[in-house]
Amino acid sequence: MKNGRLPGETPLAFTYYELYRGMPPVERSLRALAEKEVKGKKRSDGMLAKWSTKYNWQDRVKLHDAQGARDAYLEQAKQRQEEITTFINEDMDIAFRFQKLCKSGLAELERSGEKPDFKMLRQVALVYKESREWLKELMAFLQNEEEDNAEEAEEAEEGQLP
Repeated sequence: MKNGRLPGETPLAFTYYELYRGMPPVERSLRALAEKEVKGKKRSDGMLAKWSTKYNWQDRVKLHDAQGARDAYLEQAKQRQEEITTFINEDMDIAFRFQKLCKSGLAELERSGEKPDFKMLRQVALVYKESREWLKELMAFLQNEEEDNAEEAEEAEEGQLP
């Protein structure tokens, strides 16, 4: 439901609805709304109650609040995803750099023609193995995050999230 003016709702009634909708939920009441002036005049509790009932303010405000909460949740999820993506990209960069160091170390050893230092080779192999495991974990984490985000997006579209 959009938050526009309803058919038959006067501009003045809609202005009061917007004021009502804009009040913090814990402070939202028709009595508090009656204290607000529009065009230099205040409206009575009775008139506001009539408009509230006739134009379904309670349901409209609930939908508006729910949409606001949903939007805030999705924004927070988007921000979290950006932070996770940055973290993973930085970790992947480090893992790739470890692999590159291993590769260049092996190439240097091959060029030198010297008898390999098996202790050093073992260390290079362990570093390479660790970097591969690191990358596999990161890729699995990314896949899980993508699946979770897809599920959350579906739930948000279906209105199942706050």
